[in-house]
Amino acid sequence: MGLIRSLAKKVIGKVAGRADTDSPPRPSAPTAASSAPLASGPTLVRAHEKVAVAGDEEPVVENAEALSTIECSAQEIKERLDAGEPVTVLDVREPSETAGGIIPGALLIPLGQLRSRWEEVKDANEIVCYCAAGARSLQAAHFLREKGLFNATSLDGGISAWMEIGGKIKRPSLP
Repeated sequence: MGLIRSLAKKVIGKVAGRADTDSPPRPSAPTAASSAPLASGPTLVRAHEKVAVAGDEEPVVENAEALSTIECSAQEIKERLDAGEPVTVLDVREPSETAGGIIPGALLIPLGQLRSRWEEVKDANEIVCYCAAGARSLQAAHFLREKGLFNATSLDGGISAWMEIGGKIKRPSLP
């Protein structure tokens, strides 16, 4: 998963005009949706489209943030938390589910309350959402990205994956 993040950062760096990449872009064959002739100058594409680029021209990617990975592995997050990186862990499960244990330090905002409480995480450096298996946390990460928090990701496999790799859990403190 780290390789995917690295590649996404390189693409975003290129789009932003930074020269911190180490390989030239590779043009790909046009798709049916992009079969119109190329105009001179940069070509605007959406993150999911492939386009052929003439000469040394690079495409300008619309919504480059969409290229960043929205899921992360339990192992990656465990290593980052163990290293003391500033990651906000957001548990979007219901209270009846969190009673069995949460990732230490997690903020508890059930998915049903996220629309009204999302600003509690708006200043976080990075947000990793998790639930039981990963479906609700993926919804939460998408929602947070819609609100402009492109640093939101979903823990692939949820707390189940976390426990499978030996991640610790603790009982949440009562309000």
